[in-house]
Amino acid sequence: MTVPSIAHSTEPTTSSLHTASPSAASTVTQSPPTTESPKPLTISESRLWHRRLAHIHPIALRSLIVGYTKDDSMCTSCIQAKRKQKIINIKTKHTTKPFELIHSDVCGRFSTPTSAGHHYYILFIDHYTRYTSIWVLPDQKSNTCTSAYQSDQARVDSMGYEVKQFRCETGRGEYLNKTFRLVLASRGTTYEPCPPYAHHKNRVAERMIQTITEKHDP
Repeated sequence: MTVPSIAHSTEPTTSSLHTASPSAASTVTQSPPTTESPKPLTISESRLWHRRLAHIHPIALRSLIVGYTKDDSMCTSCIQAKRKQKIINIKTKHTTKPFELIHSDVCGRFSTPTSAGHHYYILFIDHYTRYTSIWVLPDQKSNTCTSAYQSDQARVDSMGYEVKQFRCETGRGEYLNKTFRLVLASRGTTYEPCPPYAHHKNRVAERMIQTITEKHDP
């Protein structure tokens, strides 16, 4: 067995360099590194990564995830997210007389009561003139709110007007009860509550409550 000779470089360098002679380099053979191809992911694993990465495009997933397998089936969430909602514009009729449309809402409970010990108040707002009637209440029970509306209805009747529409929010039962609906139905008034968890639909009353609260806030 021959030992390859090592030649020392005579050129001045900052460090000692050792180089093998050409004869030694020819006798040493190096095998190329073996690279294994990545194992492709299953369909379920690819779908999992699709959900983890916020439903991005398959081309972007393929560049990020090694072994990503394209799923030919359509993702339900992707279809629903790209679906366009058809907007139906319905023209609303504007009121032409006072008290045709009434907006209402209950506000409270307030930490500081009135002199009579009341912690709530209810609003009745005329849509035509924005005239606001405020009734102070000891509680927000359905019977209490119904009595306040009947008192305000009597005031409107004394002025010779008629309430045709009543808009409010569903609340905790102050409007959504059988007694209040019967009172409205007996006078031919349409009951129009806003959808649940959509207080902005009752924006006229909500805006008036904000104005009153900011006005009296110390």
